[in-house]
Amino acid sequence: MVTVSLPISKSIANRRLILQALHGDPLMGVSDASFPEDVRVIHNALRAILTADGGTLALDTGNCGTAMRFLTAYCAQLSNRPMTFVLDGDERMRQRPIGQEVEMLRQAGADIGYLGEEGFPPLRIISRKLKKQKIHSDGEPLLSSQFVSALLLIGLEVETDEQSPYISMTRRIIGRYGCSRSCDTIERDWSSAAFWYEWVALHGGEIFLEDLQPSVLQGDECVKNLFAPLGVKTAFVSEPQLKGVVLTQDQSVRLPDNYAVDFSACPDLYPAVALACERLGVCLQAAGTERLGWKESDRLQAVGRHLTCHDHRMAMALMAADMDCDDKECIGKSYPMFLSQLQKVRDKSESI
Repeated sequence: MVTVSLPISKSIANRRLILQALHGDPLMGVSDASFPEDVRVIHNALRAILTADGGTLALDTGNCGTAMRFLTAYCAQLSNRPMTFVLDGDERMRQRPIGQEVEMLRQAGADIGYLGEEGFPPLRIISRKLKKQKIHSDGEPLLSSQFVSALLLIGLEVETDEQSPYISMTRRIIGRYGCSRSCDTIERDWSSAAFWYEWVALHGGEIFLEDLQPSVLQGDECVKNLFAPLGVKTAFVSEPQLKGVVLTQDQSVRLPDNYAVDFSACPDLYPAVALACERLGVCLQAAGTERLGWKESDRLQAVGRHLTCHDHRMAMALMAADMDCDDKECIGKSYPMFLSQLQKVRDKSESI
């Protein structure tokens, strides 16, 4: 059995960072080499904002959609020291829509303008005090649940039909932070576990995901259910000196010819599931894929073409399936230790 240490959940960490900045609490440290780059992007941006002395501040979010969405809301409400912010990112970020969030923030009085194409970054934001009123989405399906989470984090009430485990996560984290500002240990990331589920489905073996535990926050824990029909068994271990999840191949499972999965609540799991099904000869009938075109890549096209398109989840899914990967550097966005851990798992597999 090979032991793997997953990164922390960047979804939880990034929400906590915004709340720490809002409440004037010290920002959590991000010096550990295993910390996802997305967490560092938000941490460094918040530190720059908190130490700025006015004027105009330019912030580069790269291809971190979470940073663009959360910082747009955070910068808009900084009424204690008015500033002008320019939020930009890389070429892909300028193709990722943010107009729905901007319109909701404008309902609260936010001063946000576009410096390029309408509805897309870069943005110019003049911070001001926002009105504490109920915000309504426009009735159209939201292109990202993070538009709602961004508003919730800065204390705005949002009325929306959007149902998402990520919005539930945001509400729970806000509630917990209000009760206790102590720096609780951040959960290990269930979405990163998907690539080890994919590996076991395709290669067998036994992998121990250290410190991974059942979660009331992370909807991507459903990965254990998605891979069960693909022959991966999940066993939770909870002993005083040993906690985590053991993944093994269930030889008794008969693979389905067709496998229907709704990814609307778990879009980040699509690359691992899709490539595992392809390699196993299972016909994946994927529903709820409308948002996949607005991720770090257009993941429907990227999976079909076996390209990373600078998308960290595509890169890891390709490598777990023993496919060529044209961009390994992008993996640091969420899982900096993945390459070294994958080599360890491969070495163990080859020695058996």
